[in-house]
Amino acid sequence: MIITFGTQKGGTGKTTLAISFANYISGLSQRKIKVFDFDYQKSFYHKWKEDELLDIPKLYDVQIIGEEEEQPFSDFETLINLKESEEINLFDLAGALDAKYSDLLIYSDFIVIPFEYSDVSAKSTLVFVNFLGLLESQAERVFIRSKYDKGYKYLNQQGMDEEITKYGMLLKSPVFKRNCLQSIDTRKLTYEQKYAVKNSFNEFIAYINETLQITI
Repeated sequence: MIITFGTQKGGTGKTTLAISFANYISGLSQRKIKVFDFDYQKSFYHKWKEDELLDIPKLYDVQIIGEEEEQPFSDFETLINLKESEEINLFDLAGALDAKYSDLLIYSDFIVIPFEYSDVSAKSTLVFVNFLGLLESQAERVFIRSKYDKGYKYLNQQGMDEEITKYGMLLKSPVFKRNCLQSIDTRKLTYEQKYAVKNSFNEFIAYINETLQITI
């Protein structure tokens, strides 16, 4: 199984959500989890290495996808093996469009696209979705509201929701804006962090199980 966290715009909390999901699913599933950091900044990997200093067992391994590789998944067999594996292969992509991971976007089982209710985020989200369409990606698109402030009235929320649901699954439960998520590590979720993401992730996990007819 391949689950890819991707977007065209940085700053939407993509890597934080990817870490949160890897931590969360590791506490629920018996499947082995492998993480591949495809982001230019390698934030997931560097945080994972930094957390080796913690006196807490690691939950999963994180591997860097080399920047020197022009098409790291041009080997079709490698990609299909990841897709058909019982393991959960989680990819964190850069917040930009890059042809080097086009094969991954085509053959992912799910592409998780975090977004915010702003004109910039709305436009970049639709650009990313159009890019997936040009690639003829068959992956399930899963949109997640990130850094959502429930005390704020977003003027463009209804229109953006209606547009997004044309292209994939919009999770009903947002990930609320929480300071606790800014201090996340790759070894555990605190009670507050789990509370911030559990509704969204439980909804996503139920969608995975229903779509693939499995139990992860």
